Amino acid sequence: MSAGAIRVVIGRREESHLRVTGKAETSLPDGAVSGGLVTDRMAAAEALRSAFALAEHMARAERVSVAIDSDDTRTYHALTTFEREDSRQAVAAGEESRAMREAASVAANRAAAATEEDAALRGVATAQLHDDVAALAIDGRGLQSLVGHRGRVVEVWTDVTIAPLVVTGAVTATLETARRRGSVVSGAYALGRLLAASGVTDAGVIRLGPDVTSLALLRDGRVAGTRVFALGRNALASRAAKSKDDAKVWADCVVASLRGLEGTPPGRWIFVGVPEALLALPQALGAAVGEIRGDDIDIAPLSVALASRVYGTDLRPDDLVAAGAAAIGAGIYEA
Repeated sequence: MSAGAIRVVIGRREESHLRVTGKAETSLPDGAVSGGLVTDRMAAAEALRSAFALAEHMARAERVSVAIDSDDTRTYHALTTFEREDSRQAVAAGEESRAMREAASVAANRAAAATEEDAALRGVATAQLHDDVAALAIDGRGLQSLVGHRGRVVEVWTDVTIAPLVVTGAVTATLETARRRGSVVSGAYALGRLLAASGVTDAGVIRLGPDVTSLALLRDGRVAGTRVFALGRNALASRAAKSKDDAKVWADCVVASLRGLEGTPPGRWIFVGVPEALLALPQALGAAVGEIRGDDIDIAPLSVALASRVYGTDLRPDDLVAAGAAAIGAGIYEA
């Protein structure tokens, strides 16, 4: 769900992949969604109903996950370590569940503490959108599941996303008006998680929306963090005469949004939503990041082939945020 349009992707889990069985796009009136905030609930709900009617030609969705990007949405990535009492005993299902619950609680507390220290979020009522287990390991061995494995040290990487309460409440109210129930996820996280699970290890993923720029930072095959700021395609396209100057400002905004995330910016960047008239944007970003790193930067448009965890009905790069949300809703990362 974004300014100007709603995209719906319907899919089902097939082992660790999402098979897309239907998709649709409906337009939104100007201003119905602005900066991730639904300001015209009736118009958005009607567009949502229309999109579902077109996409659900094979089957009705049993679970709904809405991806939205709003200013001041954050994803925090936390590692929690546990030392087991008996390394010779195999991990049981109950022990794994307990470790993931405790890790989720620790990660949520860390995210709350980070939110309080974030100047942009001070005084802003926020809500936790979701928490996801990004990876599991025992004695340094990455595993899909800990059950049945032996070892001393258990590691759980957990992703927690925080967003302004006014944004999440408006999306939930829109779903209710459309007679649907579902969860809300960060669009930047949904796309980043899909690419990370598809084998993209270290990269920055940029999506230029009509009114916001969202990005996900991938490190070691995990989403290390997400950021969103309110400068999008429409504002930049309206100033064609100043495109080079604006591109430098936009690139500086991207780099500034990475502050607080550990490490230098990645050497690979993937972008989507950038029209040919605004190709100065990724070029300026490459120059800004290259200056920080001191080497050449690989910047390329997002291709559907990169998202190898999804397949099916005539997908385009612009559909991959919705596909990423559907993948979370279908639980493909739990397979």
